[in-house]
Amino acid sequence: VSSVMRTSDLVSASRENNQTSEDDRVLNLRCLVMCACLHVVTELWQSCRLTTTYKPKKSNYSDNSAVHACGIIVSHLTNEEKTETATPSLIANLTVELTRCALLAIMSLEEKNSMHDTVSTSVVNQKCILLDLLTRSLDIITIETVSRVQTKSLGGIKFVEDLFDSGPMECWKVLLSSGDAAAASAASSWLAGFSSSVGRSNAPNWNIASFLQANPAEEEASTSTWCSFGSAVRLAKALTPAGLNSVGAFRQCNALHVLTQGEASFSASWATFFEVVIANVIVTRPRNDVYSLSSDLAETTLAALSSVSESQMISESLLSSQGLLESRDTKPVGELCSLLLYSLTVRRDFLVPKEAQSNCQNILEMIGRLYGSANKLFVMTQLGSVAPSNQEAVCSIRQNLLTCALVLMSEFESLPQAGRARDDIVKYNDLRIGFADLAVNALQSLQYVQLGAADDNVTAAVEDDALTPSKYGYGFGAVSESRDVSLLGQEAAFQLLRASLSLLSRLAPTTTIGSSSNLGDYQTYSYGVDFAACLKERNAMECIQHHLTTASTVASLTYHAVHGGSSSHSVAVIHNNAVDIVRLITTFFHALVDAGSTVVDILLLLMENRCFRSLIDNPLLKTSCKTWTSNSGMTGDEVMPSITQHRGYYTSLPRHASSKSRPSSQKDSVHFIWREVIHIFSSLLRSARCQMQTYAKVDEPILRQLTPITSVVLDFVCTYEDEIFSCFSSMLNEARAQSNLSSSGNTKSSSSIQSSSFAFTPNLLKESADISLLFAELCKGDNRNNFARLCGGIYERILSTSLELTKIISSFLGSIGNARELFLALSSASTIMLDQPAAMHPLLAEGIPNARHEAICNAHFAHSCCILATAEDFSNSHIATTKAAETSGEKDKSFEQSFQIKVNNKFIAEVEQVAGRCLFNALTVLSDTHPASDSFTSFSNEEASRLDVAAVITPGTTVAICAQTGAQQYLHRYLIQPHGGDVRYARAIGCDRSTRTISVEYVDSGTVERHVPWSWIVGMEDTSKRQCIFSYLPTPKLMAEADTRGPPSLGHLILALKWCRHVGLTSLDNANNCPMHIVKCVAERSAILLCTEVLLHEEMRDRASHDDTVRRVNMQLLDLFDYAGTESEGLNPKATVSPHQGDRGLALAIGEDILGIIQMNLKRQLQAACLEREEEQKMWEQNNNSGWDNTSWASSSKRQGRRSPFRSMRKTSSGDSS
Repeated sequence: VSSVMRTSDLVSASRENNQTSEDDRVLNLRCLVMCACLHVVTELWQSCRLTTTYKPKKSNYSDNSAVHACGIIVSHLTNEEKTETATPSLIANLTVELTRCALLAIMSLEEKNSMHDTVSTSVVNQKCILLDLLTRSLDIITIETVSRVQTKSLGGIKFVEDLFDSGPMECWKVLLSSGDAAAASAASSWLAGFSSSVGRSNAPNWNIASFLQANPAEEEASTSTWCSFGSAVRLAKALTPAGLNSVGAFRQCNALHVLTQGEASFSASWATFFEVVIANVIVTRPRNDVYSLSSDLAETTLAALSSVSESQMISESLLSSQGLLESRDTKPVGELCSLLLYSLTVRRDFLVPKEAQSNCQNILEMIGRLYGSANKLFVMTQLGSVAPSNQEAVCSIRQNLLTCALVLMSEFESLPQAGRARDDIVKYNDLRIGFADLAVNALQSLQYVQLGAADDNVTAAVEDDALTPSKYGYGFGAVSESRDVSLLGQEAAFQLLRASLSLLSRLAPTTTIGSSSNLGDYQTYSYGVDFAACLKERNAMECIQHHLTTASTVASLTYHAVHGGSSSHSVAVIHNNAVDIVRLITTFFHALVDAGSTVVDILLLLMENRCFRSLIDNPLLKTSCKTWTSNSGMTGDEVMPSITQHRGYYTSLPRHASSKSRPSSQKDSVHFIWREVIHIFSSLLRSARCQMQTYAKVDEPILRQLTPITSVVLDFVCTYEDEIFSCFSSMLNEARAQSNLSSSGNTKSSSSIQSSSFAFTPNLLKESADISLLFAELCKGDNRNNFARLCGGIYERILSTSLELTKIISSFLGSIGNARELFLALSSASTIMLDQPAAMHPLLAEGIPNARHEAICNAHFAHSCCILATAEDFSNSHIATTKAAETSGEKDKSFEQSFQIKVNNKFIAEVEQVAGRCLFNALTVLSDTHPASDSFTSFSNEEASRLDVAAVITPGTTVAICAQTGAQQYLHRYLIQPHGGDVRYARAIGCDRSTRTISVEYVDSGTVERHVPWSWIVGMEDTSKRQCIFSYLPTPKLMAEADTRGPPSLGHLILALKWCRHVGLTSLDNANNCPMHIVKCVAERSAILLCTEVLLHEEMRDRASHDDTVRRVNMQLLDLFDYAGTESEGLNPKATVSPHQGDRGLALAIGEDILGIIQMNLKRQLQAACLEREEEQKMWEQNNNSGWDNTSWASSSKRQGRRSPFRSMRKTSSGDSS
């Protein structure tokens, strides 16, 4: 220690004094001695620093069995109490000061020699010694820092704070990025020395073999590394021609080689030290300081990595041309890559908002430098140049480089797009293509090797580094605790596989990067074309499908054991790792298919490589789907199957239900893959439809290549028909299983509070939404006709399933909406002034007790629809989303609050969002396949004038009348029509062939017009398609009745719209509501379909029957849509607006334009309801002049008094339809 202290002072003094060469030699010798001393301390610290005590007992010094002698020495040197030979923190402070001195000495040495063209051997040796000092001191400091942090003593990392300030950080950066010139000089000097020593400067094939033949190698001397100094000198003396000073040349080459090795060792120690530093800075420094340090470290590490990769690339290129191989130490590069990834991750997590705007150019430059380094390192670690024993390090380096790219690209794409110039976008896309090429290169260098079954050649290659494997082998087992070289290499290769697939998914052209829409669209398309070309040129899809088949096969073999809960831990790990690879590949395929909507080259690439066939024939999907189908069973009058597991989850259900038991199922990741595959085929149809529209009548060859896509999707549907439809039957069987469990647990419930006949878990509902989306794509445009023609049976099953799904989901969402509205009305009842009749809420018209009972029934119904499958579901179901549902504890929870939280919790909010998507998809199927969608035949005025109307139009046929001449119009009679249009619809009464006119009765007004010219007819109805798909029934009072009452009806569409209205009214007050874009889609589809069905029923119904049902439906329509009537029509304005709607919540969801069109199309129904409401209003006002009967508010009994005008509306809007 004393020697180190004295020499450190000499090093500090030498920077300020001009010493002679003799003084330099003496100082170098002193430094060599100091390096040896530091080596001793380093070994002591590595062995004993983390285990030694700070205050050892004196009795232990003589007890050799208690403490090792090295431990006693370390304890003495780290003693907190000052002694004659040691002071507190002696080694720590000494090494920090030595690090500072050595760093400044190197910087001074570089400055002195920066103006010289050549560098002497002595200067190189001096720098090597100083680098060795730095390396040793950093190793000691790293161990000391870890020890202080773990023991929480001596101030933690405060003693090294001076080493990562702004000044030292700049010195570190300069030092780490200055190694490329030395390495290049070493390589070139080495070759020049060998060539000149034998007088063969003009021999291009000169190699080490000729030297070995002339002078055999010594025993145990490596021939694949740089020759040691002693053997190099002896070889030079033996082969030196007269007059050549080859010994001096060899000495200079050796000095440069030692410098290169010193720089590499220093880089590794520096990276390890700063990884420890930043890990502790995260928890001890403010956010701004962490971000600043991590940014500086990322920049410095990237500069060092660029320097190292450049130097090694030059050295390898020079040596390989002469047949020499350099055995590179991968530790420096590995440590730098690890630190770079860590610092980038910390930088992203601690991003300061104000720094985000100025980061665009900086991040883009970092991505460029990272690609330059990664490209060189990938070349140097290519197959055939790496020994099997080094596979772990090489795969880890590649993985870290690709993961760094993933982090930087994610950060770049998260920045605002406004400040991006065209050149930036072009540069970024070029870099993305470069990293895509590297990711594919990594995938092609990997192959699956069964755990523990490596062949003899691989085993021999591990023992003999001269043999190189054809590919890096990976496995799916857990080998992290094993020290076997081959197993560790397999684990590193597996992580490389995951990183490559993740990066490829990120690089898929799915988002617009441009600063403007036009520029962004063009750049996205251009990038997509280049991306597809890169994959095709590399034959990447074949390689990816090979990995998919391998992982799927392994996962399918272990699925039954894992799903049944009988697998061991090792088998479960193998299964989960294999499933993870399948998930990553299917996610990549999904991204490609989505990109195919804008880039047709990607779709053609997927079709050429039969990627979709690999999904249809996937062994994992076939195995898992059979398991789910067998558990789902059948529905109807058959025997109820025994459900032992929820679809999409692991572990078994309990035999007996208990109110205190918590769910313990776990999500099945294979179920997510199944849903992802369904998404892929849905997106495939959508992308193909977009491309066919683009290339229609433009490029026939492309259209011919896209045509088989529909057949591929139909093949998937036919292959998995039973598995697809078993998803919907599972909803009914889940409800029966829950009922059986409840009855076995002796759970009692009131007969008036009924549960639903269906139930679903979140995963089951998500699967239903995904399948219904596939149905919706199959039923669009030309796909519908091909589907109905080729797969008629499945087509009919889809229609009936979509109808039933609409009934189920609308009942569920309607119960949520009704319960919430009633609870809101009840909570506001206590704040209503008792002497203000106008404040009376219509939902309370039948009395508060009845309203409370109905709210509880609806809440219980909605709760019974949902199954809590996991512990997370259970926890979320107890997190209230409204203040009214929140309670401070179980004791404070009222009976009403216990039901409020059933419809106002985080779990139900998540399920509600999925149910909204599911309902929209089902409504889309029904809208696109509705008979009214193509029941009208349209034609131009010229075609109408030549048509023999009398022969084709019979009395009662609906026709479209337009007095204006013009082009052909495409009409949809029963879909909503804009008000004020030129086309009017009427029923034909009679036809006069002599005058070529017809007599009609207009649908909207009922007026009759005679002598309408045939040329005015622009469309006519195909009466064979005048069909309804919903029964004509209103919404019942209780949701249980809507669930069990016959086929789907208009009441279910009304329930869906009431839910949309409620969400629209509360969207601003409750952030946990379903997103408004989903609500708007559901509202539009429901409203249009409801309008279509009402008009069809109106035209098909016998007007003398069903008067009471018509009245109830009309009142519910008025409650939803209001009526834009005026006093000029003889209506009281108060009677034209629903008093329970207030601010027109449905208009917030559906839009004013569509609402106005629907009001115009349903004018007759809304007007009839307004007349009835106005009559009720007048009767109530005449008989109730004394105000409200306040007793109903003060007591819980049913209000006795004069009839409220809302009572009629209440009964007809949500009353019993029977």
